[in-house]
Amino acid sequence: MSRSEQAWDIVRDAILSGKLAPGTALKTTDLQELCGMSVSPVREALSRLVATGLVTAEHNRGYRVSRVSRDDLDDLVATRIRLESWALEQSIRHGDEMWEARILSTMHVLDRLPRRQPEDQTLYDKQWETRHIDYHQALICACGSPITLTFCDTLRDQNDRYRRLSLAVEGEGRNAEEEHRVIAQAAISRDAPRAIAALTSHYSLTAQFLRDRVFRAG
Repeated sequence: MSRSEQAWDIVRDAILSGKLAPGTALKTTDLQELCGMSVSPVREALSRLVATGLVTAEHNRGYRVSRVSRDDLDDLVATRIRLESWALEQSIRHGDEMWEARILSTMHVLDRLPRRQPEDQTLYDKQWETRHIDYHQALICACGSPITLTFCDTLRDQNDRYRRLSLAVEGEGRNAEEEHRVIAQAAISRDAPRAIAALTSHYSLTAQFLRDRVFRAG
């Protein structure tokens, strides 16, 4: 991994985890200290993060962590549902037994990891986060469109900032683990309408928590 890739990974993780909050001005000197690197890889990382939508470049004012808003959340979730629904439908149509095995194995690992950090229940466990990404990628990986998968990865990263906010406000009765199982079972059973409906519900529930409990005051 190159130095710029390392810097991108460090800054991206800081944004997704909330360490760098939405709207925070990103000074290269601070990021150099965070990454332990010179200015060149940090600047390359910032340019790449602008392309993903996690960072905004402001004319003559440097960079800033992209802000969050209800309108942005609604647009993001609706777009993600449309794109991943198509990718899931195509994967169900074309996926083979190796695709099924990948879904089952990622589901198996995800089920056995703690979702929250034991020392701080308002934070996600980092290993769980990695396996959660593996699970959602497994569902759509057989769609046959690398460009679609790249867009899905970008939308997932943008959505993850909102999703992690939802952990602190999730109410009783939400069972994300069961939601994951329902999607996986429907996909492997080749029931595309049921799988798409379950995926849509899964994404929409998190968005609704945020609309009701984070953005209502605004």
